[in-house]
Amino acid sequence: MEIVIILIALVVIAFYIGKHIVKSDNPEIKVIFETSGFDEYDDEEYEDRDSWEGGFWEASDPKKLSAHIEIEYEDGNKSLTTRTVRVREFDNELYGGIIMGHCELRNATRTFRFDRIKKCVDLETGEIVPDVGKHLNELYEKSPERSTEILATDYIDIMKVVYFVAKADGQYRKEEKQVISNYIRKLVRDDRITIKMIDEILKPIDVPTMQGFKLALGRVLKSGEVNPVLLATCCQEIVDTQKSVRPMEKEALEYIEKKLSSLPAVNA
Repeated sequence: MEIVIILIALVVIAFYIGKHIVKSDNPEIKVIFETSGFDEYDDEEYEDRDSWEGGFWEASDPKKLSAHIEIEYEDGNKSLTTRTVRVREFDNELYGGIIMGHCELRNATRTFRFDRIKKCVDLETGEIVPDVGKHLNELYEKSPERSTEILATDYIDIMKVVYFVAKADGQYRKEEKQVISNYIRKLVRDDRITIKMIDEILKPIDVPTMQGFKLALGRVLKSGEVNPVLLATCCQEIVDTQKSVRPMEKEALEYIEKKLSSLPAVNA
């Protein structure tokens, strides 16, 4: 019985080995080994692969920026390539400075370290850039992304006030967003601010309670950094985007009017 089992096993083994043997006109026998996984050395684009330049998710202070640059880049494997990159974000600290953007050579997202960029040209201006980190920071300071950062830090209480009024009826509609965006553009003097940018700022903010709204408004008025009449007008216009006034909206507007009445006269 054991002999029969051994013979069957040998037949099965011979059968599978035979499937992998191909005879040709050449008397030499070729054995083909099958693989079940991906063999990176069989990849036709293997020569186009980039060295690992680091992960952007570790950036401590990522800054969003839209820029279009051409760089001569030497990666960690000492491979030198010329790339056109549409910058999406950059960070000044990680790896001494790093860019994350769409590489048009690879048609994929890539990261590039400042210290490995040998040459750089700003494709929007044609300017030769001797210091890519300095150049990106200068662009950022003039960008709408910088304006939204200021909104999210220096003007966060104003954002809370207008957001509360907009959400006082339980909704946050397109017309209300438009009123807020118009006000915000005037506030930061940047017409490039979009509704989408404002939504990104408001997304992580919980809608304040009535008490939270009152405290935020108090801080705004105490700072004296914004025109209170323009803020009150914005809040009124938010409510006016619909025909009826809800109780919480009415209470908010009355509180704003009460606080403004206690302030010295301000010209709009």
